[in-house]
Amino acid sequence: MVALVFLILGFQLALFVTKVVRRPAKVEAVASEAGSSDTVVVEGGAPGTEVKMSARSVSGRPGRSKLSAPAQSRRIESFRFDPNTVSENDLVRLGLSPKQAESILNYRSKGGRFRKKEDFAKMYVVSDSLYARLEPYIDIPKLELNSADSAALVRLKGIGPFYARQILSYRERLGGFCDVEQIMEVEGLDSARFSGFCDAISVDTARIVKLDIWRDSTALLARHPYIGEKGARRIERFRNVYDSTLWSPANLLKEHVLTEEQFSRLRVYLK
Repeated sequence: MVALVFLILGFQLALFVTKVVRRPAKVEAVASEAGSSDTVVVEGGAPGTEVKMSARSVSGRPGRSKLSAPAQSRRIESFRFDPNTVSENDLVRLGLSPKQAESILNYRSKGGRFRKKEDFAKMYVVSDSLYARLEPYIDIPKLELNSADSAALVRLKGIGPFYARQILSYRERLGGFCDVEQIMEVEGLDSARFSGFCDAISVDTARIVKLDIWRDSTALLARHPYIGEKGARRIERFRNVYDSTLWSPANLLKEHVLTEEQFSRLRVYLK
């Protein structure tokens, strides 16, 4: 009788171990065969972050488990980029989805321009968290005024073909801009219009074409906005009256050929 009791208890214990204890091992084995984790992109994640996602089990018939197919791996990268020229592939590397990247390229193809960083944040496909991560890497080159052509100038906010021609004409007479605010000397360009593109421009003073007031013709000097016809005639008279050994800026001021203010503005343009 005692042996029979122990036999029954042993049989029941074996059934318990088989059904309860060993069963999770089967599920684990199935999960292992299907692939247990994948790397996915989480918008706004830290650069280079890989996020692991375990395979999900979906309830089916009793005693069966179904696992979702593994997703493809993606890795977030961060690098400097110009949203006006960045490729679709690079946008995806930066963490955008292919559809988001395509939306930005479509915006550009229709004439859209990113003039400052904040313009990128205005895209409806760019969330606040995504912009916060990418903002330090956005690099929109400023337009250099002394080398820009009309096609480049019209991309500035508030500058159309008419003002582009005006800017180029004034730049040619001036010899180049030495300060971005000089562009407001162009007729019709006031501070209100200037504020719309001032952050998008720069000047390279090495490109300035300088005057030789001791040898350049009177007509050439007269074209300069800071000299004019009257100033050019006074310089010509000074050159005719005084010996070349006395040709100096100090004597131009002493003889009132140029005013202090006039010379202060002009000195950067003199050889």
